[in-house]
Amino acid sequence: MKLITKKRIRTVALLCGLSLCAGHALGADDGGEVQTLLEIDGFPVTNLHLALFASQTGRNPQQAEEQIRMLNELANNFMLANSEGGKALADESEISAALEVARARLLAQAFIRSELEKVTIDDAEVRKRYDATYGGEPGTEYKARHILLNSRDAAVAAIGSLDKGEDFAELAKQHSTGPSKSVGGDLGWFEADQMVPEFAAATAQLSNGSYTKEPVKTQFGWHVILREDSREVPKPDPATARPEIEAEIRQEHVAQMVRDIRAKADIEVKGPGGEQ
Repeated sequence: MKLITKKRIRTVALLCGLSLCAGHALGADDGGEVQTLLEIDGFPVTNLHLALFASQTGRNPQQAEEQIRMLNELANNFMLANSEGGKALADESEISAALEVARARLLAQAFIRSELEKVTIDDAEVRKRYDATYGGEPGTEYKARHILLNSRDAAVAAIGSLDKGEDFAELAKQHSTGPSKSVGGDLGWFEADQMVPEFAAATAQLSNGSYTKEPVKTQFGWHVILREDSREVPKPDPATARPEIEAEIRQEHVAQMVRDIRAKADIEVKGPGGEQ
């Protein structure tokens, strides 16, 4: 195959082929015209191929020379894949399996995207979900520090030091075993459901500026907690919350679709030797 140069293909054709790179290929479905840029032994390489190749390799060249270089690279890929040796390799078990997996993933992802777009969003359902999520009392965020220790005795000793007026952050830096040790046990702002239940319940029961008088046991160890501050979590307005609710509805629809298809599929689990 002869090398592709600016003398052999017009730059304008390349620019047309790359006009929707960065994730969006130019094709008939987009209302764009699919154009053949070159042929390799009768196989047409189009601007759609080039745009997809650019997207998949994370490239979006702006200069004509870079665009031509990428087209040469794509042409080499097709030339080698469609050669006698390339086609022979497609029959090898590992290559064949890899092609089957790639094909299955591509079709499954395209199918899911298509189904997501088909979901009809009912305004009443969106409002119902909004009310269910945000219709109750406003939530609360807490700002807290903690000292994580390996034993109850160590936690009791830390509480004793606090009772004597020692600084919480300094004690955390000296004794805590948790990753927040370097910042004095600072956990920042969080909502209760972001923490394990025992920690969340203990934090909620404290008043701002107070610390736990008894160690709090969780799966991570023994905690001494200082609740520094709290604030009400503002509710998002319906328009702001709608995209998230719509996404939830679409995802639930697709998840149900997958379950329905799976229920109809004849799936047999086989062992290493082919036995069930």
